[in-house]
Amino acid sequence: MGVAAHQIGLERAAALASMGAGLLAADDALPVRDHRRLRRFSARRNALLSRAGAPRRAVFVRVSHHRRYTGSVPAAAARRSPGGCAARMCSVSTRLRTMTKRSTTAIRGLTTIAAMTLVVLGYAPLGGAVVRESRPVSPPDIASMPTPPKATHPFEAMRWRHMRRVDENGELAPDALHRALAQRTEMIAAASTLRGPTSVAGLSPEAWREVGPWNIGGRTRALVIDPQDSQRMWAGAVSGGIWSSADGGQTWSLASDWLPNLAIGCLTIDPANPDVIYAGTGEGVMGMFGGVGIYYTTDRGATWSVLPSTANWQAVCRIDVSHQDSNRILAGRRTGGIYLSTDGGATWTQTRDAEASYVVAFDPTDDSRAIAHVQEYNTVIRDWVNRALYSTDGGVTWSTAAGLASVRGWSSRIELAYAPSDPSIVYASVAVDGGVIYKSTDGGASYTRQTTGGTSGASWWANPLWIDPTNPDVLLTGGGHVFRSTDGGVTLQQISNGYILTDDVHPDIQFIRSDPGFDGVANRRVYVCTDGAVTRTDDVYNAAIGTGWTPLYATYRTVQYYGAAGDGPSDLIIGGTQDNGTHRLTHSNPNATLMFGGDGGFNAVDPADPSYCYGEYIFLQIVRSTDGGLSSSYIFDGITDAGDGATANFIAPFVIDLNRPRTMYAGGRSLWRTFNLRHNPSPTWLAIRPPGSANISAIAVANTNSNVVWIGMNDGKVARTENARESDPAAVAWTVVDGNGVRNPFPNRYVNRILIDPDDEQTVYVALGGYSPDNLWKTTDNGSTWTDITGAGVTGLPDVPITGVARHPDRSDWLYVGTDVGVFASEDGGLTWSTNDAGPANVVVDEIVFMHDSPTLLVASHGRGIFTAHVPALPGDNDHDLDVDLSDLARLLSLFGLCAGDDGYDPFADADGDRCIGLSDLAITLANFDG
Repeated sequence: MGVAAHQIGLERAAALASMGAGLLAADDALPVRDHRRLRRFSARRNALLSRAGAPRRAVFVRVSHHRRYTGSVPAAAARRSPGGCAARMCSVSTRLRTMTKRSTTAIRGLTTIAAMTLVVLGYAPLGGAVVRESRPVSPPDIASMPTPPKATHPFEAMRWRHMRRVDENGELAPDALHRALAQRTEMIAAASTLRGPTSVAGLSPEAWREVGPWNIGGRTRALVIDPQDSQRMWAGAVSGGIWSSADGGQTWSLASDWLPNLAIGCLTIDPANPDVIYAGTGEGVMGMFGGVGIYYTTDRGATWSVLPSTANWQAVCRIDVSHQDSNRILAGRRTGGIYLSTDGGATWTQTRDAEASYVVAFDPTDDSRAIAHVQEYNTVIRDWVNRALYSTDGGVTWSTAAGLASVRGWSSRIELAYAPSDPSIVYASVAVDGGVIYKSTDGGASYTRQTTGGTSGASWWANPLWIDPTNPDVLLTGGGHVFRSTDGGVTLQQISNGYILTDDVHPDIQFIRSDPGFDGVANRRVYVCTDGAVTRTDDVYNAAIGTGWTPLYATYRTVQYYGAAGDGPSDLIIGGTQDNGTHRLTHSNPNATLMFGGDGGFNAVDPADPSYCYGEYIFLQIVRSTDGGLSSSYIFDGITDAGDGATANFIAPFVIDLNRPRTMYAGGRSLWRTFNLRHNPSPTWLAIRPPGSANISAIAVANTNSNVVWIGMNDGKVARTENARESDPAAVAWTVVDGNGVRNPFPNRYVNRILIDPDDEQTVYVALGGYSPDNLWKTTDNGSTWTDITGAGVTGLPDVPITGVARHPDRSDWLYVGTDVGVFASEDGGLTWSTNDAGPANVVVDEIVFMHDSPTLLVASHGRGIFTAHVPALPGDNDHDLDVDLSDLARLLSLFGLCAGDDGYDPFADADGDRCIGLSDLAITLANFDG
């Protein structure tokens, strides 16, 4: 907001202050419209106080058409100064006229006086739904994190993600992602044609803010370095897009949030022309994130496009370009196997069919020779097998390599690499027996096992392999950590042991690349890609556990969140991530602090006392912080479902009752409840619903009635209770809403989220998984009847899993959903939907909620970190009664100068969403003032 606008706004404030004084002094009746506003204000306040269990305190009541206020200061008292001007309001007017000449400090002091005056006159600040407690954090309250847990069970993570994407028949069409992205593109194009760029349900492109974190990165499987300038590099995040650095990885910039797909599995530079870079989309190794073929750039990463010949492909696991002929390109796909192009990618030929190919590589000195890996199902032995292959005709035909012709087991992944200094030597890292090295001395035609001392930890999930360009006996491999061999893989020495936010290498090693100028003497620089971004060593021969490593994750904003929760007044955000733990961060400090390690999941912040925060480790192992997320400890003792993948989802749900924040519900096979959530050392848990047919996947508690609780399950069943607080767990009665039988109102898919309307417990939303239509349902009669609200045509939601649903705090018809292809909004209750290429764009979204007591929408993306959007229903409506009038001006003045975290700060009065209430908020209020 410019200086001129502030000047106009302040002059108008002065005029309105005088007008308000005259209005208060007048004997004539107030307009009926004003009484209606006052009654709405009073009713909303009383409703909020009642919901919190506090006594009602009428700020405005109707006593007559001649008196606006009640209590000890009637309207007549405002007429005690000469000339009929209310002295207090005249004082406000005078001060407002001179504001532009005062310093910010002086303004704050004067507006504080004005605020106090207005409170005396009856303009009391609007209360919150829950009385917020204030207490110092004493040492006995501070929890400590137990032995840091590892991020484990990657197969369970993959299975959980897949379960949310399949339809009611357990199927996922190969082109499902392509269709969903096409629907999204059509929606954006149609919206632009019909009405041009606009805001829908308050979500304008400018509303979005990328929060971060800025000091932690996400899973990265690809890195390439400019051979002509080793400070220039590009990294590929598996669900966060392509990133570039011009300073050796010290800082990073996103290539584009608007690529059709942000899942990047591999990167390759054309050896003969570094202007040309190829990026394979999708994460084929995991199968978690689908792809849309190959991206390419011909201007060193300035612009990217989809290679047209690959537009209908799915995940691309590896790409290699011949060193002798740039037209010859190999691609390893999942699904499809090995493909060869001889015309620079214009056309392709499948030269080896397979379920997947994770490695393809030309001999760097002779492109008639090549090596590859394939994975396929053997119908004879009824098991998966992994094979090493070689070609002597440039990838046109393939032969199976002796020694690694058939390594049994889906998880027995094989990674291959030529020794650059002698391509007759090829190494294989094989995920068997804990991770071992094989070696070929005939260009990959045959292999023998080398490793006799130690193992690398290589797995199907993490299996890197790098060969020293100058010495074929030196190699790096790993799994959870980096291992080095100086004898051709015979012995393996662990040289890293890092964790989250350590200088040492983050666990789960995905890919290793050396500097283009590596010579083993003056340049020994190597980069390691991990589940926590990129780490560098400047001396690969001497790097060791705890020394010689430099993290390069600053500004690489690619964290994969599973969930998040936020508190508006304190600006605290807690989020759970893949392999990067549970974080705390704020808008003012987006550098995350680690609250708990391993994989995170669901989160909650106590709305009455945000020093109490909650997260979880996998399979419902809930943790609690008593110091605002600085540390935490387990509190799941008594939940017998916890810690077991059979009785709790990989990411299992839990929620706080916002009316009674010492109550929490947690979902495993049973539904668990505690009434003493803050109890030390751990709460008491009781199962209030016996084990069902599947694990619980979603829980919701009514804001208007703590007895009303809904649950959803993996198999699509939904149930509710209206006596959840019954002291005897056996007496809690459950009603079947959808039992997949006689009562079966919606498809039997994974229930991602349930939202009970915050103002009406009869209105409930159920969000389903599956790349299928009809994934969002609404009832207005407590589940008796249901309506599909996904919409239709170009204003309908894509056929994609709905991973989260939120409703605006002030507008019941403003809805927001998170999906696998970004965020969508509706301002007509779900009749029509819209999106745009701003904010989270088309990234996978795993959570979407409003921060407590705030109009700030919080989005947890799985690949681009945390985003927020400030979406007031009506800018300047500081008491959120959907009018901008004198009460809003008074409300703002009473809070002037306060910022997030300050006692009394109210996000609803922060019109511009900058977390401080100041002049620009005053100007916005005045610009929208309607009397």
